[in-house]
Amino acid sequence: MDTFVHTYRLQHVDAVVPSTKTLYNYIHQGLLEIKAIDLPIGKSIEERPEEINNRSRFGDWEIDSVLGGKTVGETSILTLVERQTRYAVTKKLVEKKAEYVNQAVLECMKPYPIKSITADNGNEFSSLSKIEGLDVYFAHAYSSYERGTNENFNGLLREFIPKGISLKELNPTLLEDYTKAINERPRRIHDYQSAKKLFELTQTA
Repeated sequence: MDTFVHTYRLQHVDAVVPSTKTLYNYIHQGLLEIKAIDLPIGKSIEERPEEINNRSRFGDWEIDSVLGGKTVGETSILTLVERQTRYAVTKKLVEKKAEYVNQAVLECMKPYPIKSITADNGNEFSSLSKIEGLDVYFAHAYSSYERGTNENFNGLLREFIPKGISLKELNPTLLEDYTKAINERPRRIHDYQSAKKLFELTQTA
């Protein structure tokens, strides 16, 4: 929002432009046709550099959570997919909360090159921007296509874990096997090379 306000002022020097705070007040008072939930909780995907958008840089990821059944205390799976190679990493979360998401991401940053992450506006991703050395961008509300790489992987994972199946008893080792099978699958988008092979080649380049 702040970026929009200042950019608009530069482009319309003669216009009277309300401050960022005033616009937020208008939104909360229902004076604009937009709701607070529609706003990104951090840097908007519109600010994402072109090298991420066109996948020319290695190390930019998309993140999402895959839900299990609707029973009390149900867990979820965190999925991260590298945009250039489509290589994926998964983690079973204790709870779908920001603290557990951040913990999982920090664990992933040790063995994997993670320069940026693009997320949706789910509450579980609300603290990602606090992770030092990580650029985080948030997609627009109701725009899952803006994280299509991750959505595609989630669909592949559903081949092993259908919707509605409880994740409580899912063995993390079995989840690793599912993820490994997808990473090693020949992909048409890669001229039938696997995401794993491309990921390894790029890491050693």
